[in-house]
Amino acid sequence: MPELPNVPELLRTAVHALGGKERRNQLTMASAVAHSLDTGEHLAVQAGTGTGKSLAYLVPAVRYAVQTGRTVVVSTATIALQRQLVDRDLPRLAGALESALGRCPRFAILKGRGNYLCLNKIHTGLAEEPPADDQLFDAFALSRIGREVRRITEWSSTTGTGDRDDLVPGVSDQAWRQVSVTARECLGKSRCPVGDDCFAEIARAEAGQVDVVVTNHALLAIDAISGISILPEHDVVVVDEAHELVDRVTGVATAELSAGTVSAAARRCVKLIEDEDVDRLEGAAENWEALLEELPPGRWDELPEGAGAALAAIRDAAWAVRTAIGPPKAGLDAEAAAARNQALADVDEVHDCAVRVLTAFEETDPAARRDVVWHAADEFRGNTRHTVRMAPLSVGGLLRSRLFAASTVVLTSATLTVGG
Repeated sequence: MPELPNVPELLRTAVHALGGKERRNQLTMASAVAHSLDTGEHLAVQAGTGTGKSLAYLVPAVRYAVQTGRTVVVSTATIALQRQLVDRDLPRLAGALESALGRCPRFAILKGRGNYLCLNKIHTGLAEEPPADDQLFDAFALSRIGREVRRITEWSSTTGTGDRDDLVPGVSDQAWRQVSVTARECLGKSRCPVGDDCFAEIARAEAGQVDVVVTNHALLAIDAISGISILPEHDVVVVDEAHELVDRVTGVATAELSAGTVSAAARRCVKLIEDEDVDRLEGAAENWEALLEELPPGRWDELPEGAGAALAAIRDAAWAVRTAIGPPKAGLDAEAAAARNQALADVDEVHDCAVRVLTAFEETDPAARRDVVWHAADEFRGNTRHTVRMAPLSVGGLLRSRLFAASTVVLTSATLTVGG
């Protein structure tokens, strides 16, 4: 492939085509980004309002992708910036640079699986409002969720993307959860009866064919720290709104364990295993709730008396349930397979959270521990919900080993300064 025009030339072409004015700081930033991509060195750029930083990183990113044939990932913290990039900045830039680059650059947006409608849930009737005995919902809320689910079901036959953001007006989180799945709950394309039409899989396939993929910090974090390969193969990541990155990664790595989540996991398994195993997990949930009601909210520096036994009971009961569910049986229909996957996902989450709290205090030096653990008492509709949460004390190590060691990373924001 012939050598492409350099970044200053392409930036000048883009600025003039878009009716803008050349800015010295924008050119400085674009040149620094281009140098970073050429050398593989990481770069942090604080670029104040008015710099035109989107163009300053998109131009070298697009040039790099077209020149090398490799995908560049651009990660943002807010939906507003994602939309600006995909709906306005990238289409205009692609048109402006098509002639200079020899072809029109391609781009796509990629979100987490939970942002896309699950057709299997719609087609098998698994999309329904929460059970009426769910303590978190009153009768009015349940009927509202039911109406929203019906509207989503009607929309499913006309949407081309299945993207939650394309449903206007939007719906509540509770309603959307009834029609979407997490990565753990998903049957997988090969086993799902509507896998070929899956909106999440189509979006992911499209993302693998483009020059620039726009995503969010949460998905970037899941791809980097979970070991689940979500993003297309890449060796360059541009992190815009980089001041938000640590909080978003911490959020992804935060987990919680309440009696409600344990009990909900048990209820998922009612039709799959013997009552004895379900009752054991329900009993562990009740024991956990009784213990937390006796304990004051706040950070745990060590396991409170009784907590170790209660957590071990949850861990062991969850493992027994998982064992009882067993491997998938031949000939399982789509509805039964989806129900099994959802149950396993919930039980695994409960088991892993219990183990995480149990092992959090094995290191005697609090400063050397991986996680911080605290007990929260949240008021909801007049009831107190007791939850134990755990979050990493620092995500620096995770980011260093899973993000910065794997890719060339450009960090940019209007506010990156720390301590002057």
